[in-house]
Amino acid sequence: MGSIVFRLSVLLLVTQWAVTVQATRYGPSLNEAEWRLELSPFECRMWQPIPYFGDAVFSNRAGEEQTFYLAPVRKQMQSGEAQLVSEPPVWDESRRRVDMGKVTVNKSGKPVAVGKQRAYQLLNELYVGMSPVLTRSSWYAENEEIELFMSSVNFRKAYRQYQDCLASLLPVNFDQINRSRIRFQTAKYELTAATKTQLDHVVMYVKADPSVTGFYIDGHTDDVGRRLYNLDLSKRRAEAVTGYLVASGVDEAMITTRYHGEQYPAVKNNSAANRAENRRVTIRLEREGF
Repeated sequence: MGSIVFRLSVLLLVTQWAVTVQATRYGPSLNEAEWRLELSPFECRMWQPIPYFGDAVFSNRAGEEQTFYLAPVRKQMQSGEAQLVSEPPVWDESRRRVDMGKVTVNKSGKPVAVGKQRAYQLLNELYVGMSPVLTRSSWYAENEEIELFMSSVNFRKAYRQYQDCLASLLPVNFDQINRSRIRFQTAKYELTAATKTQLDHVVMYVKADPSVTGFYIDGHTDDVGRRLYNLDLSKRRAEAVTGYLVASGVDEAMITTRYHGEQYPAVKNNSAANRAENRRVTIRLEREGF
């Protein structure tokens, strides 16, 4: 008898808890649903404004993989694991909701941020007319959940433009080429096929970004050999890089070429691997307004 009473009490408590849990749902209505775009060779962004919440953003920066993240105007969700499902439109009873697993909610300004694979899953669900829904406990109320959904209304037209942008992204971004290091073999100053490809990426970026106003090209060596020889070798290395950039269409007036021999090692010359790190030419870019 006591066991039965205990079970009934537990069931009553669970039932009461389930009844009191509420959900605050954020998402655009049919009339509000829109997808905005910011497209350039440097970054492709497509996002949906979520009324009273913030933005749901797909982004792909040049030289990096695609991501999806939430950018709320204020904190809404508890950190932890959120449930992700994809719901069919209310007018299509032939489809069923899809369980997409869980995603992590963190404490940063982008509480949900996922990588390429999950981003493509979300894009695919939106493309076929589904509505991804994220559910997580509210951080400000113990018995309240936050439900956030994206609408596929007007998605396909924006997505076509977004895909066109992805196809025209540069292979690198500014952070990846600024302070580039061009490596050299021992006692060599000739550019290899690999280093030419690296420099081609620099040229492509600079031609697309008018804010780049200058280059500093600095040649270096390891400490093997005489100092005067190393100084001359670092000069030849720096001039080889400068010459390739100019031949590729970079204005020579933008370039300051310097050479330092073994004077400024990146790491101690105490191993073969470290000496390889020091046989280099560095490229530093200057940008107007940065």
